[in-house]
Amino acid sequence: MKIWILDPWLTAERRLWIEGWTRHSRHQILAFTLPPSPGMSSRISLPIAQERARQLARRIRRHLTGSAIRDPSRQPAGRPDFVLLTDGLDGSTFVEETADLLTGIPLWIYWHISAMACIETSTSEEITTEIRTARTIQRCLFHGEGQRQRFLHVLSQYEPELALQVGNHAVVLPPGFEPLPSTSEAPSFREPLALWILRGAAEEISLLIATMNRLASHSRSFRLLLLSERPEIEAARIQRLPPRLRAHILGILSPEAPETRRWASAARVVVEGSIRLHSPIHLMRLAFEGLWPLAPAGSGLQDALPEALRPPCAYESPEDLGERLRVLLWGPPQDPSEIRQALSAWTWSAWASHYDHLCETALGSLPELHHPSWAT
Repeated sequence: MKIWILDPWLTAERRLWIEGWTRHSRHQILAFTLPPSPGMSSRISLPIAQERARQLARRIRRHLTGSAIRDPSRQPAGRPDFVLLTDGLDGSTFVEETADLLTGIPLWIYWHISAMACIETSTSEEITTEIRTARTIQRCLFHGEGQRQRFLHVLSQYEPELALQVGNHAVVLPPGFEPLPSTSEAPSFREPLALWILRGAAEEISLLIATMNRLASHSRSFRLLLLSERPEIEAARIQRLPPRLRAHILGILSPEAPETRRWASAARVVVEGSIRLHSPIHLMRLAFEGLWPLAPAGSGLQDALPEALRPPCAYESPEDLGERLRVLLWGPPQDPSEIRQALSAWTWSAWASHYDHLCETALGSLPELHHPSWAT
């Protein structure tokens, strides 16, 4: 089976998702990708989403016909069996631009992040883009059940019939992950340490400040090591923090830096610092190293954990996050072995076959697997 993945916003996390699935899939996977914007912001206006759709459509046209320009005399050769889009483009524009190339080929979308699933921080233009996409895609795949529920709830307020249609075919398919590469022993470090993932959204700094203020009010030592795919951009934002809070920050690393696993061995907890429901690949990789994960309620991490462990790994507010961090940093160490055991089922070596099987159902040749973490 030939599977094409089209990603208009290739962050490092999305690249890990594509590479992991490709490495372990029994199918032939080809990815067409575009880089994220230089500023790292995940905000996508409709014109940007439309232009990214056109760029990917031109890439596909060139691949299939040898020319990026529409030419009826050039017939497509080497078409895929299945196409999987990811969020960040306008699906309506993409379908229009590729109608003569991909007619009859199943077209689904995987939502690493969705504006409708994070309505509090989204713009009306982002909502419009996702509704346009939902109208033209045959099936929506969500990285978590919380994301699926929020998406359908908001969509039902705009287009109730479309929400029913999307909901009837929606699937929750958590991301797989590859464990972090091996490294040397952990640095010698005695202060309570937490790793904190930043993703570039403006509201993240408010959450970071509120949580650090709550921890600092206890007049006890603690340190944070920040993780960002673009450390140089986050460094400028962190410099604007009050000096008394900056003193608790060790520095900023990329989640893929070799030093990250070394520091993970010295830390107790890892925090997903964005209230938007991102695909939790960085978080899962670090939790697999033995750190206790904390993510916003509704995170796709919840779908990878046993039910009893979901509430202790979720936070509802900055106050709640601060209290949970206080307990984890200064209380008795928590045993993360059950979390690590649960996450082992989501490593790509174990999980890729479920992705493959679900894609095969798009061709109508197989019944769907009934996995407890899939909501259909």
